[in-house]
Amino acid sequence: MRTYLSQTLRHVLTYATVVAITACCATSCSFIRLTINNTIVAEDVTFIVPGHTTLRDIVERLGTPDEMREAPGGALILYRFHDANYSRVNFGHILKFWTPVQPDLVLSNIGLGTEVFEVAFDEHWVARQHAFTRHPLATSRVPWPF
Repeated sequence: MRTYLSQTLRHVLTYATVVAITACCATSCSFIRLTINNTIVAEDVTFIVPGHTTLRDIVERLGTPDEMREAPGGALILYRFHDANYSRVNFGHILKFWTPVQPDLVLSNIGLGTEVFEVAFDEHWVARQHAFTRHPLATSRVPWPF
């Protein structure tokens, strides 16, 4: 009987410790995401058929492009949108219950990426090809205060 109680007590204490640590970590986390301009995804451009879709069709569906460039044999239009994210975890927050001073041990990630949707046209303003150009977000982790 005593062994059963000590095992049960050990399991309850382990579970309570894991829950307490998880709660402490969860309260010291923050995640933020910001998108500038309207995001264009693959489903939004399925109507574009190379050799058939015109500039007018694209502008009616996607709006005015951010940039138009001259290209060999025609033109190129660009739709840009920016995607930024920030995440932060303060592992020092866990220690605030056991120490009089709360140390900051922050692990953070900041990234900014520009995504571009490009459409190439011939000299008659008929779409030849289209593609997404994605620049990966920063993936480095920066522990602070180190």
